[in-house]
Amino acid sequence: MFVTTTSRLFVGAFKALFSNFDSLIKICWAWYALLLTVQLSAIVFPGDMVGTGAVGPRDIVFTFVAVALFFVSSSSIAVAWHRCLLLEEAPRSFHLKVGAREVTYLLKMLLVGVIAIVPAVIAVTLAGLLAGMGGRMLAILSGFVFLAFFLPFLMRLSLILPAAAFDEKLSIGEAFRDSEGLGFPMALAAIGLGLIVGAVSAVLDYLTPAGGQLMAAFATVILSLVLQIVTTALQISVLTGGYYILRERQANAAQQGQPPV
Repeated sequence: MFVTTTSRLFVGAFKALFSNFDSLIKICWAWYALLLTVQLSAIVFPGDMVGTGAVGPRDIVFTFVAVALFFVSSSSIAVAWHRCLLLEEAPRSFHLKVGAREVTYLLKMLLVGVIAIVPAVIAVTLAGLLAGMGGRMLAILSGFVFLAFFLPFLMRLSLILPAAAFDEKLSIGEAFRDSEGLGFPMALAAIGLGLIVGAVSAVLDYLTPAGGQLMAAFATVILSLVLQIVTTALQISVLTGGYYILRERQANAAQQGQPPV
């Protein structure tokens, strides 16, 4: 069951990506172009205190706009990709949609982040204390143990996000109750996908010319951007697959009159 679920999520994420790659580009390109424009604007119009080491009002404004745009775009892209995969909702060629659904998704995304920060801070503090007492290997080992429990916890917690994308109600308690045994498969699938994309990125970096070949370097930058989009899509696909399995369990349990496990 464990291996089957992990394989289903892992392979399903790739199938979803390749089957809907044109839709993914439609969902992402306008947001990424907007993010790039903001970044270029910060370079073309540098801060008020350039070279002084101080932070001026313009720096603060650019930083705020960039961070806000990142969160809004992440929410909009995630909602559209969730709905594309499960509802086969075709995106528009120019996707810059932000509505009540995207705002709800963003708020729940922030909630997940806030909840996840607490155990992460505790773990980092403990690891720092262990390392300070000379137990570096023990600190590293405790970090791996923490991740082994934290990532499945985070994946199960994050199942409330696809529900928001589909305008469905799913409380944190219900998500944990009905996703028993899903955390580790989702975490392993996400890690495996991340490692594959990371390996491809490393190969691209290795093949990048050391100097002079502008076109080749530009092509590598574009491919790196595509890999970033692909990584985002694959991780959201794992979450979508996990949510589909959760609802599948709930439907089967309702028919059989048993708890959805």
